[in-house]
Amino acid sequence: MGSIKALTLAGVVVLGAIAPAFAADLLPPPPMVEPPVVAPDISGWYLRGDVGVGVNEIGGFRSTLQPTNMLGGYAPATFNAYNELGDSAIIGAGVGYQINNWFRADVTGEYRSSAPYRSGVGYTAFCAAAYCLDTYSSNVASAVFLANGYVDLGTWYGVTPYIGAGIGLAHNHMGALTDIGVGTGYAADRSSDNFAWAAMAGLAFSVTPNLKLDLGYRYLDMGSVRSNPIVCGYVTSCYFETQSYRQTAHDFRLGFRYILGDYGMGPVVAANAPIFGGAPGPLVRKY
Repeated sequence: MGSIKALTLAGVVVLGAIAPAFAADLLPPPPMVEPPVVAPDISGWYLRGDVGVGVNEIGGFRSTLQPTNMLGGYAPATFNAYNELGDSAIIGAGVGYQINNWFRADVTGEYRSSAPYRSGVGYTAFCAAAYCLDTYSSNVASAVFLANGYVDLGTWYGVTPYIGAGIGLAHNHMGALTDIGVGTGYAADRSSDNFAWAAMAGLAFSVTPNLKLDLGYRYLDMGSVRSNPIVCGYVTSCYFETQSYRQTAHDFRLGFRYILGDYGMGPVVAANAPIFGGAPGPLVRKY
């Protein structure tokens, strides 16, 4: 009997010693793993409209006279005294597509209101004074059509900075050109179509999920503007002068973009997210 009691007591002691070791092998349940959540890949069509002001500039001004007049007289040497072009109001519209979260593209058309053109050309031949000066006045209006691409540089607190570039066509119209000097001359209106390009940067503000306010700067090159020959009061002594220059502008625009469709959806579960169901069972370490 004594031996049986001793064996029993020994077994209880052994079980008491190994029970904590088994308990250590049973790990607590793992925490629930949330399915991955990602921002939606934004894409879709949008409409845009813009208004602004264009600060126009003249470059490469030239005043060209025919070598001789109808009487055989040679054209006098001339020099440019001044030239200037006023500012234009801008109104435009377009349609575009948001390709992904960082790139979008659109096509735009705009009208640039008539800007006053002024220039002065001096000469010394046939002149009783030290020099004579002819003054010219006209009005120049343009229509511009561009295909544009933009890179959105991320969004912070609803504000998205961007950069962009565009290429297209500028239709420039010079009208009512007059020349006042010793006599008076005039030129018929002339329109020309030129290659145009633009570089731009700005900030877009989220007003609503579908509406963006756009504040932007753009440098625009509209190509050359050229007049028709100026017809003088005394045609036989006229050199049928033409004037030309390159027109560029610094544009400051305020616009909006309205995204069509359900743009305002929230974050979504990733397509490859695992499906979880029920509480997981205990994880047992095996050797």
